[in-house]
Amino acid sequence: MADYRANATVPYNTIWLWGGMASGFADKLIRTFFKRSFWIAAIISLVLSIAFPLVIYRYHLHQYELESAEILQRFIEKEICASPADLRKSPRSLGLTVENINVFMEFGNLVEFKLWAADGTLVYAYLAKDLTGHRFPDNKMLADTLRTGETHVEIEDTRDSENLNLKKYGTLVEMYAPVIVDGKAEGAAEVYRMAPRFTLLTTHIILVVSIAVMSFMLLYGLLFGQFRRAANNLIEYETKLQDAYRSLGFSYFDTIRSLIKALELRDMETEGHSERVVALSLFIGEKLGIPETELDRLVLGSYLHDIGKIGVPDSILLKPGSLTREEERIIHSHVGMGLEIINTIEFLKPAAEVIRYHHEKWDGSGYKEGLKEDVIPISARIFAVVDVFDALISDRPYRRAIEFEEAKKIIREGRGKHFDPTIVDMFMEIRREEFDALKREIAERGIHHTVTSAVENLLCRLNGTCQGCQPCTCEPDRMALTKPCSC
Repeated sequence: MADYRANATVPYNTIWLWGGMASGFADKLIRTFFKRSFWIAAIISLVLSIAFPLVIYRYHLHQYELESAEILQRFIEKEICASPADLRKSPRSLGLTVENINVFMEFGNLVEFKLWAADGTLVYAYLAKDLTGHRFPDNKMLADTLRTGETHVEIEDTRDSENLNLKKYGTLVEMYAPVIVDGKAEGAAEVYRMAPRFTLLTTHIILVVSIAVMSFMLLYGLLFGQFRRAANNLIEYETKLQDAYRSLGFSYFDTIRSLIKALELRDMETEGHSERVVALSLFIGEKLGIPETELDRLVLGSYLHDIGKIGVPDSILLKPGSLTREEERIIHSHVGMGLEIINTIEFLKPAAEVIRYHHEKWDGSGYKEGLKEDVIPISARIFAVVDVFDALISDRPYRRAIEFEEAKKIIREGRGKHFDPTIVDMFMEIRREEFDALKREIAERGIHHTVTSAVENLLCRLNGTCQGCQPCTCEPDRMALTKPCSC
């Protein structure tokens, strides 16, 4: 008999593609990681390209503030020797001070210089001369400077009422420095200096950003390499695991096949029975349009339906005459023994429907549970018709085979009693020519790959990989039992 593995080129070859599928999955996983990580890296690099210049600018701006405060303090200590209130009383002294302020304004990159008395009166203003002599008691920074005797520096807020005329200068550094006379803050100088402009394309910013981006990309490349190795190791382990699972599945199935073969060898008159009922059950199941999952159950159940008879003694199984009541009980026990055999193998459990219920009858008079009508699973109802028909046209120890049409007549007589009427009607449409062609096909090629494909499907579903499988896209005739898949 031909090796069934060599013929397993059918649409149900998914589980044997696990190795190649795992490799493809690894490539897909790595490509996905690369694409997503690349865009993440690109976004992070873009953010860094903007963030670094801003950080560098803020740092330089802070240094600029400290430098401006120091310059202002030195100017006040050197050029303003009297309190602003006293300068206001002495026009000559105020004039000399203003001259010094004008020179300071020119060389210090300043846009405004105000001199305040301790009571909040504006003594002098370089630009806002119309405000001179007015008091601004709500000037908080002036009050803080006079109270603490310390210089205050911040980025200028032109929303203050006295600073509206400075908006046109853009970003300014605003400074309040105390005028110390005899150790006491007798007034303050309010000065506005042009702040450095923010520019992205300066040499040192470009250099720093380039180093940062290159460092990040180098780290990304290193991490990607580590991930690729880890992914390959993971997929290699997964492939080995799937190969082991596949081998285990084949071993289980080989054992079951051997049991079925041994059972047929015990009774040579039933040899080929399992193959014929599989083919005929599949033929009817497809004509009824039952789902693929039910077809797999039907195929496997048909193949294993009598596996429990391995435990029935030859004296009963091969007895040519009538059976006693006890012998009938022992024969009936093959259903339970068959269930015990397949229930120890997870992926064979779907065969339980046919094994358990194929002796039930449409009118409820069957065994093992006395089910009736649609309560009986569809796979068992189909197989009940096929099993009886094949038994009728085959030689048995207690009788000879009967003719095809006579067997169909007996099946028709069981319509609505033993068998499902719909299935019987479908069965009656099978012509002698079709049946003979089916028998020749079985004799020449066997049905091993058909059963194997059902096992593959069941293994695939059990392993949870059906969504990841890439099923065959062609649709060969399943009843052409040896027709290979063209995909």
